[in-house]
Amino acid sequence: MRRLSKLLASLAVATILVACQSAPPPLPFEHSTRIAVRRIGIAPLGVPEQLQVTIMNPIGAGFGVVGNLIESHRTATASAEVTGVLSKAHYNYGGALSDAIAAAMRKAGFTITRVEGSRAKSEREKFLSRYPHQKAQGVDAYLDVYSPYFGFQAPQSSSDYRPRVELIARLVSSKDGSTLFQNHIVYGTHTSDDEDAILVRADDNVSFRDRTALEANPASTARALQSAIDSVAWELAKQFM
Repeated sequence: MRRLSKLLASLAVATILVACQSAPPPLPFEHSTRIAVRRIGIAPLGVPEQLQVTIMNPIGAGFGVVGNLIESHRTATASAEVTGVLSKAHYNYGGALSDAIAAAMRKAGFTITRVEGSRAKSEREKFLSRYPHQKAQGVDAYLDVYSPYFGFQAPQSSSDYRPRVELIARLVSSKDGSTLFQNHIVYGTHTSDDEDAILVRADDNVSFRDRTALEANPASTARALQSAIDSVAWELAKQFM
C-alpha cells in the first residue's frame, strides 16, 4: 500500500511538472542580421535520455489516478523497449539529430562548427545558462536546441504510432548575448499545446500499428524516426533563409 502511495505521489508530481512546462515566446529571425551572422556554433543538444513512446489520449486516462498510473507504467515500459531496440540496431537518435541540424544549417548558407563538450543533465530540457567566449570558438552566434519530445506517439489507444519530434531552438549572438531567434517546431501532429509552434505534418505513409510493430523491424523504425529528424531540422534551417 505504501509503495502504491509513493507511485501515485510521483505521478502527481510528474503531471504538475509537465503542466508547468511551456515553450518560450517566439522571436523571428531578422534577415538583415545575416550579414553579421555567418558562422554558427551548434551547442551540444538537449535530448531525452530515452525515446518517448506515448498515447496522447489513452483509455486509462478516463479511470482517474489509478488509470493514469497504469498508463504511466505502460509508457515507461514502451519507451525503454523501443530505445533498447534502436540501440541494438546501433542507431543514435541524438547524434542523428545533431548531424541533421548541422547539415540543414550548412544548406541554409552558414558555416557550422560543433561546440565541444556535453550538455549538463540539469539543462537537458531548457536553454543553456552560458555559452563559450566568442574568441574561443570563432563564431558569430550559437544555436541552442533542446527537445521536449523525441520518439513516437499515437493520438488514441486504438490509433497508429507515428514519429513525433519537437525542437525548441534559439540563436544567441556571441558578441553581446542577445537572442536573435527563438521558436518551437513540432513534427508529427496537427495540433500543439503551444499555439505559436511551427507545425510540420507527419508523413501519412509512415505509421506503426502498435508497440510490437515498432519493435519488429529496428531498421524500419530507425528510418521513420530519421525522416522526422531530417524534416524538423530542415524546417529549423528554413527559419533563417
